Formats: sequence, C-alpha cells, structure tokens
Amino acid sequence: MARKIPFYLLKTPVRLCHKINTNYAKQGTKVSQDVISYLESSPEYKNVIDIVPKSLLRKYKAPETMYLINRNTAKDITDILKKYINKDAPVVEVNPGLGYLTQELLQCQKNRIYLYETSNHFVQFLRELKTQYPERIKYKIADFFGMWKLAFQDKMDNGNRINELLEELATDDKDRILSIVGAMPSLSFVKHLINTIVFHNAINHLGRPDLYIVMPGHHYEFLADPAIQMNKHKSVPSLFQLLFDYEVLNKVPKVHFLPWTYASSTQKASVMDEFCLYLVKITQKSELPCLPSYLPLLWYFFKRHTFSSSTRVIPMLEQWIPGCGVWLITGQDPPDTNKELSPGKDDAQLPHMTIFTEFGDLNLQQKITIFKRFISWPEFEQCPFRVTMENNLPKFASQIDDDDDVKRNIVPHIDEIEPSDTETSPDTI
Repeated sequence: MARKIPFYLLKTPVRLCHKINTNYAKQGTKVSQDVISYLESSPEYKNVIDIVPKSLLRKYKAPETMYLINRNTAKDITDILKKYINKDAPVVEVNPGLGYLTQELLQCQKNRIYLYETSNHFVQFLRELKTQYPERIKYKIADFFGMWKLAFQDKMDNGNRINELLEELATDDKDRILSIVGAMPSLSFVKHLINTIVFHNAINHLGRPDLYIVMPGHHYEFLADPAIQMNKHKSVPSLFQLLFDYEVLNKVPKVHFLPWTYASSTQKASVMDEFCLYLVKITQKSELPCLPSYLPLLWYFFKRHTFSSSTRVIPMLEQWIPGCGVWLITGQDPPDTNKELSPGKDDAQLPHMTIFTEFGDLNLQQKITIFKRFISWPEFEQCPFRVTMENNLPKFASQIDDDDDVKRNIVPHIDEIEPSDTETSPDTI
C-alpha cells in the first residue's frame, strides 16, 4: 500500500483551487479564460468549445493558423468576395475548419471548391460537406500555404510533389485565374510567395492566383506602407509592392477567429485595428520589375546590407564597378550597354545625380531604374556582385532539407529572407 506523503513534505507547492474546469484539468490542456468566457456568453458558440481542438482555446503571440467560428462574418466575407471572385475560376479555401465560409461560398458561385486543411481534427466537417455536395467539394489534408517547400524540393530532385498536392489544379497556363481564400495570421506565406517568384518562379503551377486573405492589420500596413513608394527602405515590403497589387476590402471582428492573440504592447495600432482583422485582396502583377532570371539579383540589391536610405548611390555602385558614377552623373550609358536589361520608356526618370545623392532621395521606381542601369552596363558580368549574391543565397534557395527536418527548420528559413525587416513587434516571424 502506498504511503501518503504529508502535505508539508511536498517539494512542489500545491495551490488549492475551488473553481476549476475539471474537463480541461483532466486533459492537461491550458486554455484562456477570456476565450472561454466569450464563447460561453453567446448561444451561437455553445457548441464551439466542445468541437474545436482545445489548442485553439489558448492565446498565442503568433499562431500558425486561424479558424472562422462566426456564421454571420462568413456571410459578410462572402458578400464581398462574390463581387471580386471570377465566376469561371476554381476556388481554393485554406483551412476551412468548421466549414462556415465554405457553405457560403457554395451558395454564391457554382464552381468546384478545393479545401486544404492542415488539421485532421476537422475531417468530420469536411466529410459532411463532401456528402452534401459530392460534385462540388474536393478536400485534402495538406498544408497549402507550405507548398513553397514542395516546389523547392521538386526543383532539386525533379520530383512531382506540387502536382500531387494540386492534382487537377496544377497548370502551365500562366493566365489561368485561381481564387485562394483563407486566414493568414503571419507573414510567412507572403514571404514564401515572394521567394517562390524570385528564386524559382514556380508560381505558374497555380496560374495567376488571386488571394483573398484575412490578416492582422499591422501585417498589412507593414507590407503596404506607402512610405516605401517614396523613400523608405525595407526589403520585404519593397519586393512585395514591386511584385503584387493589393487592397483592403473590409475589416472583420478579430474575436470571430480562433485562436486569439495577445495584444502587443510595442505594436503601434489604432483601437479599431486592435479589434479587427483586414480582408485583403492580393494579386500578382502582370509584369515583373525585371527579367525573371535577374530577380535574385534584385532581391540581393534590396537587401538592407546592400544599401540603406542614407547610403550614397554612386560610391556604393562604384564599389562594384569602379568609375561607373560618370554614367549616372551625365545621364549617359556606355555604348555597349545591354538594351534588353536597361530601363525602358515606362521606367521612372532619375533626378540629377551627384556624388552626394542618397538612396533616400529616390522613390521605389527610381531605385528600380538604378538597378536596371547597373545590370545593363558591360562591366556588370565581370564585377563580383553576382558571385556575392550567390554566396549569400538563403539556405532554401540552395539546398533542401530531408523531409523530417524541413518542418522544424521552417522558421529559420523564413528569418533568412530578411531578418532586419521587423515590424517592431515581438511576433515577428
């Protein structure tokens, strides 16, 4: 018979609680009392606590997924999306969860909806939708937003992972429209999308995707910062604005999505943004800022260690091509300049350049003009810029981890995109 240990001999102090949710205590799951109180306060959420994973009842700094739990918000989102979604385009919904938004989307258009869910917990809801709409619903348990990893692996070993993920959605038609709907609590997929276009240009597996994404307001403001178009310099927002068109369609209540997030004490956000998420439309531009093969060079050109707003343009470029400043000062180019790479009539005109002109004196489009002139000069291919760029490629662009290692290495890979591009937030990826 086991001997009882006196309370005063216990090494770990015990706190006696007369009020405790025994169900959660037995499961050993930590939940947020704020979340539980909110869900219990409204009859429409009476079943949510029992049917969602208990991990969604916690609070996070930066959750990996978000799930819509409010039917009215699902209808509000759909009322907006039906004005934009191409009626002839297939629809992908990422992490449909309880299927509230899926049911509304089924009513507003007649195309097949492809559901990609990362959690096995919601399979029962997907099966029910499939039973109700056998010809219009197709679902798969897979990480759609993580397809960048599969594209990189396919490139390295000539695999077929992307086609297996997309199946009939895969296409070589770059003009095929695909509507992608989902909630994106972090910037990781946007950064992956940028890198896919820059390093592998493999987004044509999807055709021309139109993203309709619910995201935190401060993430959108970081990406769409209007000061980037003027003279502010940050790598990720600059590349995002060069590669995509974007707009806010509406704002939706943050509490209608699980899991909840902690309020950031360092985040400069309005009271409205603190309680709302942005419904955003993001589409890839029809024209790239330069030839696809030169996009990695553009990526490196915009890295923070290449230049900052206070960096003087001519001295920086002459580190790579000595004596090139004369071409900028005179506004002329060498006779044997590569006309295919040099700025065209639609590129921004440069101001009068001097040795004191800084990158902060140029807007975003003028920086592109500088880049195009730089790579078009005959000395460029002999200068060390390309070799330096190749030596500083992120790991995911030069090597692929084993399948077992990829998942735990995702965050370091994201950080390598541009570790300096923080959003003054502890939630930075």
